[in-house]
Amino acid sequence: MLDQPSDPDVTLHHVALYVSDLELTRRFYRSALGMEEIARPADFTFPGAYFRLGTAEVHVVVETEAGRTQKLRQQWSPDELKTGYTVHFALGVRDLQPILARLAENDVRIAGGPRIRADHVEQWYIADPDGYIVELLCQLDVHAADRRRHELSESGEGVPVAPGY
Repeated sequence: MLDQPSDPDVTLHHVALYVSDLELTRRFYRSALGMEEIARPADFTFPGAYFRLGTAEVHVVVETEAGRTQKLRQQWSPDELKTGYTVHFALGVRDLQPILARLAENDVRIAGGPRIRADHVEQWYIADPDGYIVELLCQLDVHAADRRRHELSESGEGVPVAPGY
C-alpha cells in the first residue's frame, strides 16, 4: 500500500448499522452506552435513528424485511468474542469505569476482554441487540496499564491474544 499523507480534515463520521428493532436499539445506544439521539435529515422517511457520543456517531436503519438482520449476523466463537477477533467498531473513552457501570445497570453482558495491549490500551467488547460488536477502549498511562495487567493476571480475568496465535 502506498504511504498517504495524513489529512487532519478527514474524520470517520459514522458507522451505519442495519437493525431489526428500533426501540431495542434505541434503548441500547441511549441507555446502555449513554449516546445522545440526534436529528436525522428531514427527507429520511424510512425508519431509523442517529446517535452521538463525543464525535462518534452510529446511524441505524430498520430492516426492510423481517428477519433479514438475523440472516446477515456473523456468528463468532467464544474465543473470537473474548479477544475481539471479530468485525467491530470501537469507541474510545477517557474512563472505562462509568461506561462499564452503565452497562451493568442496563444488564449488558460483556462479550470480551478485558485486555491491556502493549501500547497501554485497555479493551472491552460488548454486543448490541442485533449482535454488532462494539469495542470500548481507553488509553492508559504506563503505570495504570502495568497495574491493570497485574490485577487482571491475579484475577485470571484478562484475555490472551487472538485465537490461533
